[in-house]
Amino acid sequence: MAVYRDLYPAGQRAEQALPEERKAILERVATQPLLSRMLRGIAALRATGRVTWGGPAIHTFDVRIKEERATLHDCQDGSKAGQADDKTGKRLTHGTTGTHLISTLLKGQDGAWRVSKVEQVEEPCSPTA
Repeated sequence: MAVYRDLYPAGQRAEQALPEERKAILERVATQPLLSRMLRGIAALRATGRVTWGGPAIHTFDVRIKEERATLHDCQDGSKAGQADDKTGKRLTHGTTGTHLISTLLKGQDGAWRVSKVEQVEEPCSPTA
């Protein structure tokens, strides 16, 4: 779960880094296909002059580990996070509560777990789910 919790702060560090430094920052917490998806997302976000602000409250449940693969569910509260204008800092969007995410994590040859996929479930959840 630690690497999943580190995913969001790492993404924000990568947003602030030079484009050529982003992959190295994200490779510590993400692997394909999520790694490429995050790099594309950051580039698109920065191209519009935006950054993310805040961070989600993570409520993980139903963690399952089988050999070198794990899945976990998160009933995320993103209401204290969103996108902001990079120059002014003005908050432009904010997330919602009850976002049900299912993440797949893979254990690398180096023994470290990394997030490979994050998918949103259509049905909302509650943190006590």
